[in-house]
Amino acid sequence: MIYRHPQFVLNTESKKVVDENGKKLRITGNTYRVLVFLCEKKDATLTDIGTYLDWAKEYTENHIRQYRYKINNTIGSDVIEYENGVYSVRNTDLLQGDMVELEKSNKKVMEKENIKFTIVPGIIASAMLFLSLLEFPYGYYTLLRIAITIISIYYAYWIYETIKEQKFWFWGLVVITIMFNPSFPIHLGDKSVWAVIDIIAGLFFISLIIKYRKK
Repeated sequence: MIYRHPQFVLNTESKKVVDENGKKLRITGNTYRVLVFLCEKKDATLTDIGTYLDWAKEYTENHIRQYRYKINNTIGSDVIEYENGVYSVRNTDLLQGDMVELEKSNKKVMEKENIKFTIVPGIIASAMLFLSLLEFPYGYYTLLRIAITIISIYYAYWIYETIKEQKFWFWGLVVITIMFNPSFPIHLGDKSVWAVIDIIAGLFFISLIIKYRKK
């Protein structure tokens, strides 16, 4: 949510407060939380604010007055008023809350979540890796490096953006990308070593598509 006031703009997504000129204001902790609460509720009593902050802790009038002072002093204007036991945002008729930026953020999240997982690249990678155990011209192994690198990056990106985890499968793909990258190829010399690596990588891709194909 973004709250727009003539003297400040409060973005609850980024947890930032800026003045009318776009300069970032240092409003943090409970002071920030009080400002958010008052922007949302427009006005509130000591009990309302204390309950919102922490019902288990007894907040006194002095606490809230300090938060009010910090807000007004940092913004440079008496935007928080106190009258008859009620704290409120001054000029509430000019305070606007909108969901524009939040909707954009949610749209980006949805786009990331809609990244489709397909088993086709994994099947291609596994097939190419197992076929590499046979004798092929050198050009095939160059193509193999390029294909495995691209496919590994694709799956690693999908896991990072959709599953939101960086564990065994993600780091396994990172290792494969490093091993097969065509830009800075790793030369192990012994073909039998590469044969073992190809088999392990091929089985890795098969296991990967089995694990995530239904997600």
